[in-house]
Formats: sequence, C-alpha cells, structure tokens
Amino acid sequence: MRRTGAARAMLCLLLLALASACHATPAADNSRVVIRTEQLSSELELAVTTHAADGDYLLLWIAASYGFRERHAALTTDLVRAGFEIWQADLADALFLPRGSASMRKLDGEHVADLVQIAHRLTGKQVVLVSGSYGAIPVLRGARHWQSRNPARRELAGAVLFTPNLYSGIPPLGTPPEYVPIVHATTIPVWILQASRNSNRWQLSQLVENLRGGGASVYVEMLRGATALFYEEDSDLATLGYLQSLPQSFKRAAPLLANAPMPLSAAPLPATRRTIAGSGLDSELQPYRGERSAQPIRLEDVTGRHWDVSDYRGRVTVVNFWATWCPPCVKEIPSLNRLRQSLADTPFELISVNYAQRPDEVAKFSEKVNVDFPVLLDSDGRVSAQWGVIAFPSTFVIGPDGRIQYGVNAAIHWDSPQVIERLRVLAAPR
Repeated sequence: MRRTGAARAMLCLLLLALASACHATPAADNSRVVIRTEQLSSELELAVTTHAADGDYLLLWIAASYGFRERHAALTTDLVRAGFEIWQADLADALFLPRGSASMRKLDGEHVADLVQIAHRLTGKQVVLVSGSYGAIPVLRGARHWQSRNPARRELAGAVLFTPNLYSGIPPLGTPPEYVPIVHATTIPVWILQASRNSNRWQLSQLVENLRGGGASVYVEMLRGATALFYEEDSDLATLGYLQSLPQSFKRAAPLLANAPMPLSAAPLPATRRTIAGSGLDSELQPYRGERSAQPIRLEDVTGRHWDVSDYRGRVTVVNFWATWCPPCVKEIPSLNRLRQSLADTPFELISVNYAQRPDEVAKFSEKVNVDFPVLLDSDGRVSAQWGVIAFPSTFVIGPDGRIQYGVNAAIHWDSPQVIERLRVLAAPR
C-alpha cells in the first residue's frame, strides 16, 4: 500500500510511537510481542513480528524460501529468554512472491538494509542478520547495501546462516556449482551452522573459501547428524539437541561476530560469471556433461550386504541418488520399479544410493514403500559427493562401455516409452 505526504508522515509517527510504547512495556515473561508495519525506502509497508528482550543484540531474522515454521517459533521463545531481541520478516510473502529459491535470488537486499537501519534506530542495539538455505542470498546482499549506505558505522555485527545455499542455480549433472556474485563481495563476519547430512555439506569448503576470498571472516560449526534444523521430519536426537543448545551458541557467536574485523565500506561486486543456462533441473534424459568415467561404489545395503560396483561394462546401469525426505525422490520410485520390470530381458541394472540416512530410517521407509531394487547406504554422503551430486534425486545412466551417457537432475517418468526405448538402444550390441 502506498501513502503520500502528511498521511505517510503521520503513519511513521504513529509507528514510532507504537514501537516506543512496546519497548517501554515492562515484561515479567516472554510475552512482549508485537507486529509492527515498517515503512521502507521503497515505500513498501512490511509487517515485522518483533519479540522484545533486554539484551545487547537484535537478531533480524529473514525468512528462507519456505517461510517460518513451528521450530522457528519455539527457538524464538528460547532466544528471547536468553536476552536476544528478535525481529522476523518474510520478504517473499510481503512482496507476493512464490515460495522457492528463485524468489530468494530475486531479492536485491534493499529491504534487508532498510530493516537493519530501522531496527538499530528504534532499539540502539547491534544487529545480527539471521537466515538459512537460500535466505542467505538476500541477507548477504542486504548487508552489502547497508555497508554502502553507512561506510563509517558498525551497527551491523554480522550474519548467522543455517546451512546456506548460495548457488546461482542448480547445475546440470557433471558441472560444478556457481555461486551468486554476492558470495565474492561479502565482507561482514559470517557464522555458518552446517547440517552434516544436508545435501550441500560437501560443497561447504568451496563456499567458505569463496567467502574468505572476498574478505569475510567466516566461522563454521558442523551440526553432526542433522539434516535440516527447522524441518519437522528431521527428528534425529542430534537435531533436537542442537535446537536446545542454540541460545547458548548464539551467546557465544554474537560477540564473536561483533568483534571480528570488518571493512566498513562495501566491496565491489564481481561481474556475473554465470555460464550455465537454465536451472539445471531436468524433465527428461539429458546428455551427461562431466567426466564420463563412472566412480566405483563400495557400500552396504539396508540388509547389511556389501556391494562393490566398479565394473559397469557389458550392461546399462542406472545409478539413482535419493533420500526418503525428498518428495520427488519418493514419487519416482514406482516408475523406477516399472523400468526395472520392463528391461528384465535386457542387460540392465538399477542401483539406488541413499544419501546420509541411518539404516533404521531407510528400513522403516521400505516397510511403507515398495522398492524393487538395491538400496545402498551412503552414510556420510561422501560417495554422492564423489559423483558430484548436489540436488536430489540425481540419476546417472551408464552405457555398456562403462561411461556415463545421460544424467537427470530431477524426478522423471522412468517407465515412459521414450525412456525405455532410449535405454534399449543404449544396451543394443554395437
């Protein structure tokens, strides 16, 4: 909604009065919560949920592409009790953008910079930016915008990022990921909490190297055993334990970030280096672009049987990387079952590799969903990383010569006549 002249000025005065009243309200518990509407430089009125506290730091939490979830609410309560004031904003929702990573990539960071200024002006506290997954993109862009406006001030302490995804797009199988340019122009201190079982875990070292190369101080905490802290289906005891301990971790991290070195002026953005067209997500078999020699697979399956697959010659082999928490992975299992049945008269093998899940998780899943092919357990995700897997499902088609011929970076209908015919042609004697 846009307002002009005196009406806009009056609205801002009312908001400032409301904010002051809310901060002046004594609180015996964690009940000081208000939704305020902030006027941004773009004249957008953005609803911000604020949770007041008496500590020195304000956490400006920008929602990731999936918004805020129940676990965010529970953690917010604990963080406020620990003395952190929290402001929460869902920019995608405010701008009527669809949920997803594409919307996060569209946000230029101006609104985040506005909120940093407003939050500090109204509270006098140092601001720590917080987000996760692809929400890291507008957060880092916002930090740079703030630096460009305030080259001689240090009201922004840094950023806390939960398992950040900073890819410019999902690359086709066989090609390395590229990062959005802001990764190379980030100079604020960054604290990364990385879930060890998340699909981007094995790209973390490259991300950290790029951030540090741009001038950022980067601190990393590996959340071992966790897949995604705010995903309700991740009920691993390790994940629940980390959620309980996060307030104490933030108490350590906030002053660490605030005292870390940070250039006060914004770094120049590098030229866009994107060379991969599209998102990399496929709707059909695609010619494979990477190193065509297939990596060996030496893993145990869900029954404890050891598999040593190093010779792929003489048959068509489909290697499917997946996880039970990935809905498209689960959705394509029946079509993979039917593909295996359709090629029963052909030199053909289908192997699946489950990404970083416990045997009991996969066994429990198998009781509900019929899987007619071997399920090998990549317990730490190293084999998936060796194959260059970033997104799930990812599937490779290896020809009788032992070389990878096709790759699919998404779920497809594996039992379609077109796919079956292409695999039969691939298997035919030359």
